[in-house]
Amino acid sequence: MDVLYIGSGLSALQAKDEKYHDHIKVCLNNAWRIYEGGEFDYWIHPGDFPYENYPSNVHFRSEINHALYSQALHQAADRLGFGGLEGFELETQIGYTSFFQGLYWIMLTLAPQRIGLLGFDHDYNPDKTKKWREEGMPQICNNFLNKREGSMNEWANDYFKEYEQDAFYGHGTPDPLRFNDDYIEQYMQLALKNSQLLGVELVNYSQRFSPYNVFPRADADALSGKDK
Repeated sequence: MDVLYIGSGLSALQAKDEKYHDHIKVCLNNAWRIYEGGEFDYWIHPGDFPYENYPSNVHFRSEINHALYSQALHQAADRLGFGGLEGFELETQIGYTSFFQGLYWIMLTLAPQRIGLLGFDHDYNPDKTKKWREEGMPQICNNFLNKREGSMNEWANDYFKEYEQDAFYGHGTPDPLRFNDDYIEQYMQLALKNSQLLGVELVNYSQRFSPYNVFPRADADALSGKDK
């Protein structure tokens, strides 16, 4: 079994290609929008995901919230060498972003042969990221610095209106970059190591540039041919 794990980056648009028809499709946060009017398999999101952005006009098999994916992490902690850690401490060890926690849920619960990534290049607009960091990193936990707009989407479109979009659906915050610049790569390296421990092949299907090149690049068609 192969899984297609989809985020909100521009390479997520590749997920519309028919070549992924035989993959189990897992969407993180806003990535469900790729399948508007259609269907996919699993939707993963944290507990504070804005209700205004919940899926509509789309069908999916199961909703995986924070309680469910964190439970899977706790149950499998010993397999990953994190035995004895709980709660925030355990989640910090694997990467405290929805991308990493969703990735581990897939590896530990679905246990696929392969996970192909799309929309996870983390290729955020650098000018947009600079503004966001310099102005206190507005995000859910600080109420977007007391935004005045009626919705999060309205706020994001106004706050980033001068910048090129770096999500396929519009504007969002570069939230994973709230940590230091080495954070993403450090936990990608750990995820790759743990995927090998779990017997899961982890590859990036994206055809876009990424500042992070930890996960091997591969094409789904080429890999399918290799398996035969």
